[in-house]
Amino acid sequence: MQDFPFALASSAPISVALWLTVVSIAASLLLLLYTLELRVRRRFRERRRANVVAYWRTIIAGAVTGAAASGAAPKLRRRERQEFLRLWVYTRSMLEGAAAERLIALAQSLGLTEFVRGQARHTHVGTRLMAMQALGYLRDRESLAELAAAIDDTNTLVSISAAEALAAIDPPRAVALLIPKIAQRRDWPRTHVFKVLQRAGSDVISEPLYRCIRAASDEDAAYLLQFAEIAEFDVRDALAGELLRSSTNPELLVAALKTATGHAPIPRLDELLAHQVWYVRMQAAKLVGRMGRKDDLGRLEKLLGDDEWWVRFRAAKALVRLHGVSVSDLEEVRSRLHDRYARDMLGQAMAEAGIR
Repeated sequence: MQDFPFALASSAPISVALWLTVVSIAASLLLLLYTLELRVRRRFRERRRANVVAYWRTIIAGAVTGAAASGAAPKLRRRERQEFLRLWVYTRSMLEGAAAERLIALAQSLGLTEFVRGQARHTHVGTRLMAMQALGYLRDRESLAELAAAIDDTNTLVSISAAEALAAIDPPRAVALLIPKIAQRRDWPRTHVFKVLQRAGSDVISEPLYRCIRAASDEDAAYLLQFAEIAEFDVRDALAGELLRSSTNPELLVAALKTATGHAPIPRLDELLAHQVWYVRMQAAKLVGRMGRKDDLGRLEKLLGDDEWWVRFRAAKALVRLHGVSVSDLEEVRSRLHDRYARDMLGQAMAEAGIR
């Protein structure tokens, strides 16, 4: 009888340990079953997605080639819309012309436009971006006001995606809204801004871009001039000429020199080639090379002795590009150079051009 309490006391820890072991095994089994369920569900979703993609890829291919299957029109189920939208946007991004029109007609017949409009108001940024892209590809004019408002969104990707979609639907309206904002929205990727402006076309952007640059501050004008290369040639040369004639700001002078096509006379050319800021002289030398006139040989020869290496380099590169300048002309220039570094620079430029 005296050993009984000890027996009870000693069996309690064993019982607890046994129960903990049973609970641990049960939990492990439940976790294993849950993991298996997740895998089965994921495979089921992947298989269903593959079937949906395969089905709609065939329908889209038929629309693109104009060989759509006869019979009842396909039905786009609610759970298939997102996959179809991804496939449709991917395909539409590669097409223009009649194939694109047939693809738009297919989307409209399936009621995709209404779905995409709703997605464009979604709180998830990725969903919203795809919807905006789709609206542009659909050329949905009823979304113009909403897209125009989204250009002012604080999210960079949302705002520039809205601008791209707007340019796909109504290029003049997109340009009118976009150009005045470019200098203030330095967060916009330049490649995307170029894409919007190029989509609109040089004939659409030239005048509003010219007016915006002429009304801008020196800093903003210098930033905007990089996009002027898409403008028409006469507008580029008019801008460059006016700014080179009136400005003293080195950054703006450089931007204007980059903008000039080289087909029109350049005001203050000798002054710019002798400018106190070396990168102005360098850009002026590059422009002389684009102009390609043999009459400018003497101007470039002077720059071969410049104190700044980049100026000498660009002057040598420009010299070998001048029209009507022969190998003997270049050798004669080289023989007149007293500076060894200037001679070496011209010799290197001639070798790289394959003319010696």
